[in-house]
Amino acid sequence: MDQLADGQDPAGPGQRWVTGIDHAGITVASLDRSLAFYRDLLGLRVIEISGPEGEDVGEAIGVRGARIRAADLDAGDGRIIELLEYVRAAAGPVVQQPNAPGCPHVALRVPDLAGLLRRLAAAGHEPAGRPVTITGALAWEGATVVYLRDPDGALIELIQRPGPETTAGRPG
Repeated sequence: MDQLADGQDPAGPGQRWVTGIDHAGITVASLDRSLAFYRDLLGLRVIEISGPEGEDVGEAIGVRGARIRAADLDAGDGRIIELLEYVRAAAGPVVQQPNAPGCPHVALRVPDLAGLLRRLAAAGHEPAGRPVTITGALAWEGATVVYLRDPDGALIELIQRPGPETTAGRPG
């Protein structure tokens, strides 16, 4: 936590600077193609599609003249995945390796990992590795995880936690 020169916390003792994750954003080459993946294959509900947004977006991100189309998707439990297509000032693709420092991923909780992997494979999307069930890590005990890439190469982790899940995606 940042501290003043005299060692005092500027927000006061015990102040939390971050109170939660608002959303996860993924830059995509084609919003329509990505919606076919996230909405149609993974089943995430579209909350809103907007754009192209004005150039103030470019000011906020430090890319002058950028304009975007965006889709907010309901990832469950009040969490949002935001898909961003740059319609002006787009950069070329960068595909990071999962072991590269700074490489982000989005983890999606799923109730039936094997079934979803069959659905994805039928549509031509194979996982990067094989599903592994974690043991010996208290917070992850019994969770089965696997990574795959979305149509633009973004890393997506699919995770099935042990126990039943409700339709809201929360443990039952």
